[in-house]
Amino acid sequence: MRSAPIPRPLSSTAFPVRRYTIFAFVTSGLLTAFAGVLLAAKLRIGQASVGLEYLLPALVGAFLGSTTVKPGRVNVWGTVVGVTILAIGISGIQQFGAMFFVEPLFNGVTLLVAIGIAGYAQRRRRAEPARAPATTAQSGSAHGGPAATSPMGDK
Repeated sequence: MRSAPIPRPLSSTAFPVRRYTIFAFVTSGLLTAFAGVLLAAKLRIGQASVGLEYLLPALVGAFLGSTTVKPGRVNVWGTVVGVTILAIGISGIQQFGAMFFVEPLFNGVTLLVAIGIAGYAQRRRRAEPARAPATTAQSGSAHGGPAATSPMGDK
């Protein structure tokens, strides 16, 4: 899956692609570290296993985001829609007073559905170029070309 357009056209201009890419990753890392420090301060514990329950919803949100707006491609608006779907679903589960295992189960099932949809979109996108020559060959009869016949010999 591609997360952004290919940066080669931008690199031919004066746009510093490498600098902005590094800046984005460094900023993301700093914000994540700051969030970890805040979580450790709130919980008053500093262990590596703290916060693992946030990993699955984040992963599900990203994969669900790749299936909503532009199927098969990770994009910002799709991720916003995916996180909103997760937040509404988890909020509903909590309001119904479900058992403790239902929330991770919901996240897991949503992740499987999102991966399935993304895989289907990827296979469909790969199959489109293969179908293009077949449709032009069949449309040749409309432009005076040879008529396409079925296996039974019908026109």
